[in-house]
Amino acid sequence: MAPVKDMFWITGAIILLAALPALLNIRTAPLELLANLRPQVIVLCIAFGCAALTVGRYLPAGVAAVLVAVLLATTPELFSRVPPPVAQPALTIVWCNVFRTDDVVARLAVLARKEAADLIILADPPNDSARTRQALSEYPFVYGAMDPDEHGAVIFSRSPLTGRPRPDLPPGVYPVSIIDTGEIRIVAMHPPVALTPSRLRASNLMMAAAVQEATAGPTLVIGDMNATPWSDRLRLLSSTLVRLSPALGSTWFSSLPVLGLPIDHAFVTPDLRASARVGPGVGSDHLPLIVSIQQPAVVGPGPGHRPAA
Repeated sequence: MAPVKDMFWITGAIILLAALPALLNIRTAPLELLANLRPQVIVLCIAFGCAALTVGRYLPAGVAAVLVAVLLATTPELFSRVPPPVAQPALTIVWCNVFRTDDVVARLAVLARKEAADLIILADPPNDSARTRQALSEYPFVYGAMDPDEHGAVIFSRSPLTGRPRPDLPPGVYPVSIIDTGEIRIVAMHPPVALTPSRLRASNLMMAAAVQEATAGPTLVIGDMNATPWSDRLRLLSSTLVRLSPALGSTWFSSLPVLGLPIDHAFVTPDLRASARVGPGVGSDHLPLIVSIQQPAVVGPGPGHRPAA
């Protein structure tokens, strides 16, 4: 029985260590990444507590119950509601991290046509190619570089829009793409996974730049944020913007909560009526987001546009 007992306590210690970054709000990479796994840690604590009760270990079962209660209490995003679907949207946007794959772009274009989308926004785009241009031929105006090495976001539009200058960020920070539709500013980005302190700083700088852009007026911020709604980085956006994407709508690895993570997000300024939903798989490891904005957007020519082909 001793080895079994030892394994029991070792398992409990591992779960506790996994929970500590979230409980202590550790903001240093890479431990900060573990805070994104709150739902998974909660499930592990529940499973451990049930196992402890089964074998009569009431003290560790109680500790597990306390951990679950604290984690739930400090993760209000799990219970938060997002805006209801808007009726007759004036602007529809389809977003997806396409994992540098032409096939995914082609499937996403089919989804965009089905949704009558005005804009398609790609993260991790493939290299500019004849196949990509053909798939997106209905969206001939492009903002951002079709360069996967830039790790940015590229915006494709049916109509010419106004391209905005990139935020003034330090060298090496991934680019942020910004356009104006006339009444609405759209900020698209793809912050890095915060594996190192420098990548965490870069992600925080990009989030801060998005918040700054949103001070100019009605704004949509959208991206593969590589962070969950309960991370400090996303809470920075939520402190001033309205999150549209559902916290339990996993977009990466799996569409099922706990098995996947919600890391693709859309936020708007409070003056916009908008909603977002997770779309069907298109062959990427990410699921797309479909954003609908009800406030009329004046979509017309402006300086800074260029056809994709």
